[in-house]
Amino acid sequence: MLAARSTVCPAAAASVRGLKRGSAASRRPALRVSRPARASLPGRAESKTNDVAKLFALLPACLSAATAFAARAVEAVDDYPTMYVPEGYVPSPLDDGDGVAQLVVLAFCAVCGFVGMKLSLDSEQVKSEEALAEKVAKQVAAMRAAPSGPVPGTPVASLAEDAAAATTKFDNEGLLRLDATVSPETAAALLAEVNATLARELERASGGGGLPSDAFGNVYCKGNRYDLKLPWGGVAENALREAAVNMRPFLERAAGGEKARLCEFAALVSDPGSARQPVHPDTNYRRDRCVVTSFVALQDVESDMGPTVFIPGSHTASAHLAFREAGETGGAALAAPHGVATLGSGDATVFDSRLLHCGGGNASDKRRVLFYFSFEVEGSDNPNSAVSTIREELRGKVTLGDLLAA
Repeated sequence: MLAARSTVCPAAAASVRGLKRGSAASRRPALRVSRPARASLPGRAESKTNDVAKLFALLPACLSAATAFAARAVEAVDDYPTMYVPEGYVPSPLDDGDGVAQLVVLAFCAVCGFVGMKLSLDSEQVKSEEALAEKVAKQVAAMRAAPSGPVPGTPVASLAEDAAAATTKFDNEGLLRLDATVSPETAAALLAEVNATLARELERASGGGGLPSDAFGNVYCKGNRYDLKLPWGGVAENALREAAVNMRPFLERAAGGEKARLCEFAALVSDPGSARQPVHPDTNYRRDRCVVTSFVALQDVESDMGPTVFIPGSHTASAHLAFREAGETGGAALAAPHGVATLGSGDATVFDSRLLHCGGGNASDKRRVLFYFSFEVEGSDNPNSAVSTIREELRGKVTLGDLLAA
């Protein structure tokens, strides 16, 4: 290449170099656009805000970087072979404001894109909530003619003598009510702790960004409803140990023994105005029971406070099939008798996670709080083990035997 260049006359060489520099200059706008675009987009992705002022604050630095890059590119052009330039080609003059103008256009497009995406997501959320409300309305209509009544209770103290009968009932219906699972004093103390914990976590979330996942689980119909993960220690731990000891004869049978692992440790809080949930199972049908869940009332749960509605016997393959075939809005599953869990403070409902159930709408002026805990059945496959409502430091760390050993 060097030998070939030596045969060109000086005038021709100068002309070619001028054309080459002109070609490089004509490419400067493209160079000025590509670098700032890459610099600005990560900043927007990290902040996740619509703060246009911050974006424009970066423009001088981006423009400076683009100019320096373009200058280096021009200096390096002579190191490459001569490009073909059409005869009579004259590069358009480069205006100093071209790069800034293109960056302004880019920023405007990015802002419009972000706003459009946000509006689209909001629209999808509204449509999803409307579809869910329509589904619930159809379920309520389908269940209106079905027999219903309070879930009948059994004193937890009776388990010592008749745990086998309670377990058989649970196997058949997927549901059991155990009264006085914790004392009224324990329930009242835990209610105060849950309210204080919820207030603290909501204050922490008040800065924006939604409810933190380290303290809140996912729950249907989140408006005025919270799935609060409880910290270990204090009243919550003591309440769990008290309940486990009182329910021991049943839990050891239903959960497969003392090696059953605690997989949920939380409180369901339903404030006035919370909507009725759709009927659902916590675990989609599988042949064997995998999770046993207990809801303990921390105050009296009256009929207008949105008590949990259960469909006994709906943990079976036939019930799940009928539920799906009817589009989850009718059919034999919803026409079956259902129980309403109006409870006294300290009473508990225990259910198979495959059972169809839902939280009711709270039409009262009182908060409803349920303390709940779940155990994975020993030797079973829990499909929700990685996302169940429990703080990460407790996941897979506590067994039924640990609670009974204290």
